[in-house]
Amino acid sequence: MAPPPADSERDLAVDVLVIGAGIQGLYLARELSRTYAVCVVEDPTTNSATLESDGYLSGGYDGNDVNRIQPARRAAAWWQLWAESNEVPVEPGPTWYVVEPDDLSRRTRLWTDAALAATQADELPPVFAGGSLADHTPFRTETDVVIDPAVVLTELRRAVQDRCLSGEVVRFGLFTDDVIDDVEVQVGDTLVPIVARYVVLAAGVGNADLLIKLSSRFNDQARRKSTRELVDTCQAVRLQYQLCLRGDLPAVSGRFGSFSVASHATGPGDQRTWVVSPAVDDSLTTLGPTNTRFEPPIDAVVVAGLVDQLLAASPALAARAGELQWSIYVSRRAQHPSVAAADASTVATPVPAKLEKLGLEGFLAVWPSHLAYAQFVGDSVAERIGEALGPPGDFADAVAPAEVGASAPPLAARWARPDFDWQDWEAFRQAWDLKPT
Repeated sequence: MAPPPADSERDLAVDVLVIGAGIQGLYLARELSRTYAVCVVEDPTTNSATLESDGYLSGGYDGNDVNRIQPARRAAAWWQLWAESNEVPVEPGPTWYVVEPDDLSRRTRLWTDAALAATQADELPPVFAGGSLADHTPFRTETDVVIDPAVVLTELRRAVQDRCLSGEVVRFGLFTDDVIDDVEVQVGDTLVPIVARYVVLAAGVGNADLLIKLSSRFNDQARRKSTRELVDTCQAVRLQYQLCLRGDLPAVSGRFGSFSVASHATGPGDQRTWVVSPAVDDSLTTLGPTNTRFEPPIDAVVVAGLVDQLLAASPALAARAGELQWSIYVSRRAQHPSVAAADASTVATPVPAKLEKLGLEGFLAVWPSHLAYAQFVGDSVAERIGEALGPPGDFADAVAPAEVGASAPPLAARWARPDFDWQDWEAFRQAWDLKPT
């Protein structure tokens, strides 16, 4: 595929434009940048929901099907190896899996069938001693990986930092319905046309909105309609509550009965943040686009239930609630639409990703079926793009992304950002009408 024509010798022109600066987009961009001229656009109006905020990469211990557990196990092991190879710190492990009595036989049988390593422990971690988990069985699980999501993204972006722009995707330019001629991005006060030989949408939850913008540019009315119908089922958007605690907390991560904990170092000494999540509620999963400009609503009943579960499981935390800072939000992730099936037992083993071309040359929209598969998907898509493009184009006279300005801002995990809404216990309790400890 030859380099695209440019309006002038100083247009911003690249081999590959990746829209989305989450884990999938950055992994793909880094792989492609070894050979091709790449530009990454981080659109602040969309939400890539990368690494799902808590930074917990499950090795499949909570899976319900051996065929789907094994890919998760391999993916988690790959991220462990990736972190070691790139000197990215991971949280100390192994993690915990505390199994409910009624689920013990089924759960351990699944682990054995899927060759997942798990060692039964003599007792619960001290922070959960004497609580509602006393009759549960604790295991140490060796395959799960807990990594600060901002650290992962920072390392992925390091190789392409000078190729990352922060700007809103305003318009896709199509002279015909066969190829994207350019993508207009509002970077600060400047509207920047980007001419690319290949365009990839890897913006997670934001992909559906971007596809709507793209489909509106088709000249053929029937094609606009069919594409809009596809957009309505192109992705599954899952919501999950994230309860955050910050303070003098132990380095304990894992699944404890009906909730999980991802523990991250956030300060000197024993200062840590816990991100506590209930099991995913499939009734909160929807298909198609979602409005990423607004935060999902928070149900006070769900908050109360999650806090009650945590404090009942840990009398030690209940006694120290006033010493900690608290916050709550709802995170979003976009996945292959197969996860939206009403009966998960009837869903065939999912492929690593959903790929959508819309019948266009040099275009692909990508959704991993599980975010831990981002490396598998990235390698496969990079190979596909390489076969389509052949040798890299000559862009010596083109504007480089770094010359445009407005590079993507530094990364921080959501709970580590300056504007994150931390509250002391009493203010948090009153805000959500929680019982006193």
